[in-house]
Amino acid sequence: MIITKHAFFRMQQRGIDENVVASAILNPDEASESFGKRRLARKIIGDKTLEVVYIKEDDIIVITVYWLEEV
Repeated sequence: MIITKHAFFRMQQRGIDENVVASAILNPDEASESFGKRRLARKIIGDKTLEVVYIKEDDIIVITVYWLEEV
């Protein structure tokens, strides 16, 4: 798994661990296609939902990571 500089910065900023990101991608609660080659993986962590935007080619490239807001 390759984490872009942007995703790494956002993970640090939002207190998200690399193991949680890997878990969301490999064992998501929800997964869907996004635009281009991007995919979305959602994982419920406690009372929050983590969303990971990534591309899967030869390796998994994490684009960004964030917590979804409750609406």
